[in-house]
Amino acid sequence: MPIERGRKQARGLVRREQILDAALDAFAADGYRATTLAKVAARVGITEAGVLHHFSSKADLLAGVLRHRDGIDPDALARVAGDDIIESVRRMADLARILLDHPRLVRFDTVVGGESVAEGGAPFDHFQARLHDAREALSDHLREAVKAGTVRADTDPDLTAAEVIAFMDGAQTQWLFAPEAIDLQRLYRHYFDQLAARLTPPPSDPA
Repeated sequence: MPIERGRKQARGLVRREQILDAALDAFAADGYRATTLAKVAARVGITEAGVLHHFSSKADLLAGVLRHRDGIDPDALARVAGDDIIESVRRMADLARILLDHPRLVRFDTVVGGESVAEGGAPFDHFQARLHDAREALSDHLREAVKAGTVRADTDPDLTAAEVIAFMDGAQTQWLFAPEAIDLQRLYRHYFDQLAARLTPPPSDPA
């Protein structure tokens, strides 16, 4: 019996992941408000009751999708971070490749995040917290680098962090509207190379 119960639990986890993937795609395509549980169920090939077996409501499903979305590539920022902050800034251009590999994430953030500005609630809190955490992490890193002398002394950590987030969101939005006209990798490389050059301290006076 324990073996059979374990198999049922494993199948349940697989089904739950399938539902989350389908809901992420549906919300990215049509938005949260316009997506019904029946639409999500149809993408998985189950009934609406089957979705409700795993998620108590549409709001509960969205909460699960938000966590699922953030877990698709949790180590993205860790891969570009390092002791040399100037080199880390240059490596941030590599984040474009992740977006190109997961275009639905860009659309999900744009569509559902945009809806949350008008709708409020848990989704708004989620996107607000994620932006805040990203700004704070980058700002703290820059502040430490300014103190250590590895970034220009006249750098404003808070403004620079906000600028980076603004660039990334703006670049992603332009790419969504015109993917054939926007070379996302080239755009990221251009911006982060320029930012790295701007943050690099001037050569020390040999005297």
